[in-house]
Amino acid sequence: MTPPSTLERSSASVDALDGLFKGFADPTRLRILNVLAAGELCVCDIVDLLELPQPTISRHLAYLRRAGLVTMTREWKFAHYRLAEPGHAVHETLVSCIRSCFAGIPSLDAERAAAVQRVALGGTGGCT
Repeated sequence: MTPPSTLERSSASVDALDGLFKGFADPTRLRILNVLAAGELCVCDIVDLLELPQPTISRHLAYLRRAGLVTMTREWKFAHYRLAEPGHAVHETLVSCIRSCFAGIPSLDAERAAAVQRVALGGTGGCT
């Protein structure tokens, strides 16, 4: 098997960056990233915190997962999400922005504060 050419690696890198930036291109995804900055949350917790329908949250989480911005683990029937560990400098900068650039926006501050409380309590406040 031959290693990928520089052009192939470059194209893959551009595609990965494109996915990262597109992850930030939607208000719902920004809100999800904001609450996940508080820590790992179950889908039902995110639904409860953002007051959006579960299918909407799940669709956006799937997009963020494909973009490499979040990771998912399963616990019984519940899917838990968290911010993905940065894989390169641009990703690290974006994660840092999630944690700091959203500060001072009242609606995002309130959602993040509620998420911090939910994480401190162990989550699953919205799960049945």
